[in-house]
Amino acid sequence: MDYQQKQSPAFSKSSDSKVSKKYIHDDVAFYVLSKLPIKSLKRFGCVRKSWSSLFDDSHFMTVFRSHFISRHNSDDHHHTFLLIYQPDCDDHYHPELHLLDSRIKLNLPPPFSEEDRFLSILGKTSVNGIFCIGQRGNTNKVRYVLWNPATEEFVNIPPSPDEVMSKHPLLGVFHKFHGFGYDQVKDDFKVIQYVSFDSSGCDGYDIDSPPPHGIIYYSFFEIYSLRNNSWKILHIDDMSMRYVGNVFSGEELYMNGACHWLVQGKIHDTIALMSFDLTHEVFFTTPIDERSELDYGHLAVLNGSIALIINHDNNNTFHISILGELGVKESWIKLFIYGPMPSIDWPLIGFGNKGYIFFRKIDDELVRVDLSTQIIEELGFKGEDYCCCKIGIYKESLLSIRGSNN
Repeated sequence: MDYQQKQSPAFSKSSDSKVSKKYIHDDVAFYVLSKLPIKSLKRFGCVRKSWSSLFDDSHFMTVFRSHFISRHNSDDHHHTFLLIYQPDCDDHYHPELHLLDSRIKLNLPPPFSEEDRFLSILGKTSVNGIFCIGQRGNTNKVRYVLWNPATEEFVNIPPSPDEVMSKHPLLGVFHKFHGFGYDQVKDDFKVIQYVSFDSSGCDGYDIDSPPPHGIIYYSFFEIYSLRNNSWKILHIDDMSMRYVGNVFSGEELYMNGACHWLVQGKIHDTIALMSFDLTHEVFFTTPIDERSELDYGHLAVLNGSIALIINHDNNNTFHISILGELGVKESWIKLFIYGPMPSIDWPLIGFGNKGYIFFRKIDDELVRVDLSTQIIEELGFKGEDYCCCKIGIYKESLLSIRGSNN
């Protein structure tokens, strides 16, 4: 419905026929406000009382959603990528990387081949045209490679010190990727991982025994700097630590100079958004007014905003909330409720170009759902439950991975 065809209750016309020239007509204000980002719209709520209640106005929200969906990256340099494992004639699965918009298959960089297993595009997006590809081995160690498909340049990231130093033979070491992004101030690409230790099932290990010299047994974050070509341990405050230890697997993303991921609190099953500023190298959290099991929450970037998708009660009805301002719990706004869609299987695969959401159907067909119409379109690929599928945004760039250092 056009905004001029129906007058919003929040914008009743003035009964005074002699309106001041400084007065903004309600219809004009309605239209302008509906195009603002959530953060700006929240702040404008203090200007007029009627503006503070816009999120409760169903007509305004309909127009606001329409404008939000229409803001997308539609230029030729943005693509939706699909990393999928496909079976061969011997039922061996091998990775394939496709650009769905142009139906182009990309060749993986030389460090990897189509015979490699456990590959993943980390962080759900390219950063300045650069992919971070991770490969997890049988020892729970992660191998990282930075790659620019447009220039075919790649950089192998060296293992962190905790991977090369000797450890207690009865102590398991686990590495979890948590972020890849770009420090704009230092012109530096960085990778974050979480290192944890586990002695469960190890007979003869005494947790109270002093560790050998140089060995650390507590869990920690560490960060790699491409400019320095080195790893270092990160330290976080006690407030952030209350969320660490129960992290949503694979729920990481990069946006605007910071890495973000979902975490679950150790008290009352609350969830939060944990963020890491790549320039200042500090952690901070944004509480979320939702309760969710680990399997039912998904984090994504939707049209330039952080989005949280919750599948409540596993009933294929999806609630999508958008974050207006980092660190502000009240700036989460629930914009969309879709479903139920009985043919769709959870979890979703990811978001692509133009705001499409990608799912797997119960018959294993991969599909995309148009947010504005809820029309389901098949992609021509199949992905079984145990088949790794990654979908995200790739933006072409001819810049060197090493930037000004190259």
